[in-house]
Amino acid sequence: MAWKKTAALLGLGAAIPIVLLAATAAVLALRMERRTAAPPAGAATARPWGAVDLETFDTHVPSGMQQTIADSIRLEDPREFDRDGDGVREYDFLALSGGGVHGAYGAGLLCGWSQRGDRPNFKVVTGISTGALQATPAFLGPDYDPLLKRFYTEIDTADIYRKRGPVAAITHDATCDTAPLRRLLDGAIDEAVLAAVARKHAAGHRLFIGTANMDANEFTIWDMGAIAASGRPDARRRYVDVLAASASVPVLFPPVYFDVEIDGRRYREMHCDGGAEAQVFLRGFMLDVEDALEGAGLTTGEVQGRLFVIRNGRTDDRPGYAAIAPSTLSIAEATIEKLFKVSSTSSLYRMYVLADRYGVAFNFRCIPQDFEVGFPALQFDRAGMNRLFELGFRTGRESDEWATSPPDIDPDELADAERC
Repeated sequence: MAWKKTAALLGLGAAIPIVLLAATAAVLALRMERRTAAPPAGAATARPWGAVDLETFDTHVPSGMQQTIADSIRLEDPREFDRDGDGVREYDFLALSGGGVHGAYGAGLLCGWSQRGDRPNFKVVTGISTGALQATPAFLGPDYDPLLKRFYTEIDTADIYRKRGPVAAITHDATCDTAPLRRLLDGAIDEAVLAAVARKHAAGHRLFIGTANMDANEFTIWDMGAIAASGRPDARRRYVDVLAASASVPVLFPPVYFDVEIDGRRYREMHCDGGAEAQVFLRGFMLDVEDALEGAGLTTGEVQGRLFVIRNGRTDDRPGYAAIAPSTLSIAEATIEKLFKVSSTSSLYRMYVLADRYGVAFNFRCIPQDFEVGFPALQFDRAGMNRLFELGFRTGRESDEWATSPPDIDPDELADAERC
């Protein structure tokens, strides 16, 4: 029997180098396959089609963001935003934050708001991460509430991602495979939805989604209405790609790659969850309607604005102790949630200051601090998501009370902001 054990050990020893060699070859092959044509270091940042340029070096030439906002005012029917005919245009803005599956709260809030009957027809809607997934039905209005509800009450983890094995998690660009999410988005954003977005864009409304350009280390804003209205054969693909990119939590979900051209050569930019840069956003020129009116060649006159911010989470997502499992995935999730919370606080403060600067009323809602969520933002607990949805729905239907300043900020800081 001893010789049989010896032979077995020798056979195993001989097999190990072969397995290691095969594994090494597989790793190299995967790396070569997963990242091709990265933009060269030091090159000027390019914009993939559908993305908006946010600034210009020539002060006499408006940026792409300034131009699209000015165009939106030029295209609008003044009667839609001056409902009482007093010459004052009234604009409502909606900003939807990240928060993973806790987005069920925001989805319920929007649906309940529709039931209440006073949900605005928003001039501008922005979304990041889970807020990006909410943004299209929120932009299109109450008729699309069933899509919003279905997305947050009828799905579970298997509809969003599959965990990869240990080797695949190391060799690929994420620990999970989000092919199920892509199929879900492909089914939700059909040609009819794309056409509806294009029509609303043509009527002077704007829908913006944020992603993080990992190669350029900058925030990218996409004009989703312009994509929908482009008439390009790949418009729906680009629309879905942007939503998938904005929802692709770094490390956990794979990034999305977009073709760009630099010095006549084609490269592929890496984009992921916009929450890596900001958990919620509304840039200054979106709120500066006085300048936008002038940019549209119209009389400035008096303008009133309201900003509504929905935070898909609590002000403090993890009070006290919350034991973290000793695994790479659990630690990564906890770290990302912490970083996103810091991002959320700073983003809210910036938006509050901008709203105050431009005379826009700031309104804020989030999951109440005394509500026990009971599950992490990346755990697709259907029962928990339904509880959150119902909480949001009741809040939206029964109450019109919104906070008028961000949470978790020193009152002295708010006073300083108001004096600026």
